[in-house]
Amino acid sequence: MDFLNFLMALSPIVVVLVGILGFKKSAKTVSPIALAWTLILAFTYFNLDGLTFAENIKVLDPLVWKGIKEGLKIVLMVFGAFTILNLLRETGAIEDVKATIAQISDDRRVQVVIIGMMLPIFLEGAAGAGAPAAIAAPFLVALGFNPTTSIAIALLGDATPASFGGAGLTTINGGAALVDAGLATVAQNAAMAGRFHMFGVLVIPFIMVGMAFGKKGYKGILPYLTFAGVSTCLTMFVLSNFVGAEVTSMGTGLISILLSVAYVKLVGVKTPDEFRNESANHQRKYSSFKAMSPYVYMLVLLPLIRYGFPAVVENGFAIMCTFGYIFWVDLVILVCGILGALTLGVDFKTYKAVCKRTASGVLPVLITMGSLLIVAYIMQSSSTGMMNLLASDIAAVVGRFYPAAAVLIGSSGAFITGTGLGSNIMFAQMHIDAAASLGMNPITIFAGQNAGASLGNLICPNNTVAACATVDQVGNESDVMKKTFKAFAIILVLYMVLAMLYTRVLFPNFGM
Repeated sequence: MDFLNFLMALSPIVVVLVGILGFKKSAKTVSPIALAWTLILAFTYFNLDGLTFAENIKVLDPLVWKGIKEGLKIVLMVFGAFTILNLLRETGAIEDVKATIAQISDDRRVQVVIIGMMLPIFLEGAAGAGAPAAIAAPFLVALGFNPTTSIAIALLGDATPASFGGAGLTTINGGAALVDAGLATVAQNAAMAGRFHMFGVLVIPFIMVGMAFGKKGYKGILPYLTFAGVSTCLTMFVLSNFVGAEVTSMGTGLISILLSVAYVKLVGVKTPDEFRNESANHQRKYSSFKAMSPYVYMLVLLPLIRYGFPAVVENGFAIMCTFGYIFWVDLVILVCGILGALTLGVDFKTYKAVCKRTASGVLPVLITMGSLLIVAYIMQSSSTGMMNLLASDIAAVVGRFYPAAAVLIGSSGAFITGTGLGSNIMFAQMHIDAAASLGMNPITIFAGQNAGASLGNLICPNNTVAACATVDQVGNESDVMKKTFKAFAIILVLYMVLAMLYTRVLFPNFGM
């Protein structure tokens, strides 16, 4: 391992983290600096093929335009989600949203778990593509939670189901290298990923309450948190191991919500007054359906289109994905905002004003998103080899602790690319080769990669910036990342321990 090469490859990440967390600068300020530094490296230190300046321009130009185009798609989703939040604020329906949720439970800690963890798990299975945090964060803000805390909680809620993604794509496509090599089946990859994340969802309710309320937040709520964690854990285990990757996330989210509601109604929760939401007694302006209509439409249309469209129209879903997978999610959220406005009786003039105000708030995010995405594409490009260098250097150092390192490599891939699928595809073959040379089980090692990649979404700057923009918190990324890094560290250690146990002790011959 050449330490200088490793350090130089790592330096764009260091620039981002030091700028945001160390100097507390906004991502909008830091990201162009990180981009400029990455471009300098691409033209000089990591010009692996010795290309001329003009030749390098030809290689990097498509990556720059790809970053801008993909950034636009993310900004479009942010715009749709933020428009809905502003629409609820403009009409006053936001108070009726609080009242509706309070009818399920007036305990704000229960609301955090259901909306912060279980709803994102459902949304990841229904759509993926960043939709869970973009929808859950504004929802939590609408319920009266602190915006930065809402963002951190929403990102944490999506830290486990991203291994399955929309219709299981992250595990199915991301693990294709193992399947094609005859080393695993899709069912085996899904089963082992579920055996990681079942422990993630077991502890996340406790982390969320601590994140939102501190130590005092656990007063009287431990029985419910235990039930929520165990029920979600068992549901994810059963679906991932005995049903399939396609329905694991959506099924886990939906069943967990129903079980939590049943627990609250049948068993109840002891709620101190300081954690009680009094909105249930609020004088309503709108009915529950009207107030919640944008979110109700999303909960119906996202899974309906994702799973029903191919059956209704041949290649219909493929047509919607012509401009990329995320584009259909953007369209659905925008349509749900329009349907919500119609349901709430909002006139065109008011809706136009809300959209205009929202656009002025999210368009600057394009600079940030575009810059960070271009950095990611350059780092993972074969022309620079930066991402592969980082991963291979980590792998070369760890030896028998490789299963734990696979989790870290997966997280680093998602941290840079913002997608678990991208991380899985990038590193699957490397893990296959490492498992063969070390005489270890490639299924459990890839599962560690897959779990780590899902977890990496929690701290990814791209995701943080996008989620911040949905609740008008651009510039506060450092506050969010300080919260998410603590949660990330806890679950990362847990997954690294599980990777070692699964590979070397419990399941060394799984699927072999």
